[in-house]
Amino acid sequence: MKLTHISASLVFLGAIAFGAASPIAVTPAYGASVSFTPIGSQLDQDAINDLQVNVGDTIDFSFVLDTSGLTANLQSLDILVEQDSTELVTLEGFRTDADIAAFSDFSGSLVENPPFGIPTVLFQRSDSIGVSPDSILEIVRTTDQVLPGLKNDGLPDLAITVTSAIDANGIDVTSLFKPVSQSLDVQPAPVPETTSLLGFLGLAALGTSSLLKNCSKRV
Repeated sequence: MKLTHISASLVFLGAIAFGAASPIAVTPAYGASVSFTPIGSQLDQDAINDLQVNVGDTIDFSFVLDTSGLTANLQSLDILVEQDSTELVTLEGFRTDADIAAFSDFSGSLVENPPFGIPTVLFQRSDSIGVSPDSILEIVRTTDQVLPGLKNDGLPDLAITVTSAIDANGIDVTSLFKPVSQSLDVQPAPVPETTSLLGFLGLAALGTSSLLKNCSKRV
């Protein structure tokens, strides 16, 4: 079932599968993680990564689970997802086949009094087998659109946090997820400065004048 224009826009993690993605054995990294791309980059003074966009742009997000460093299968995973619905709306979102195969039990619930004051959903996954250590699998894909409320306010417009992770031995391994959270601030692309624009127009005019002179000499 495809999700379209849901108010919180976050139920994308509960959409049904699209495409296939199988766990991939990898060399253990610094630790387990749940992350998304594009990750953006540091464009201003705050600590949140930024992504320059324009109103109406669409962004394809990919959410990935990495179990590097765990010593037993991951059987339970809770992810808190926050999204500013005044700046981003999810047009469509799908759980992958790999996610559905790994976690047969799945649910999502809206969070009251969310920490950032924006729509927040807690998604919970679990399975008697789960995901083996040192594996990577894409769990969700979404396409989001930038809304007219776009602004650079220094606050996260998309953020994910691992709030609970339990392995097959019943051990809480949340602390092994590093980083435990990731956030992104979408912000308007810079508008050319007036002086720069006038300079560009001046050069364009000069070029046109030279072209006319050259043409007149040839006539």
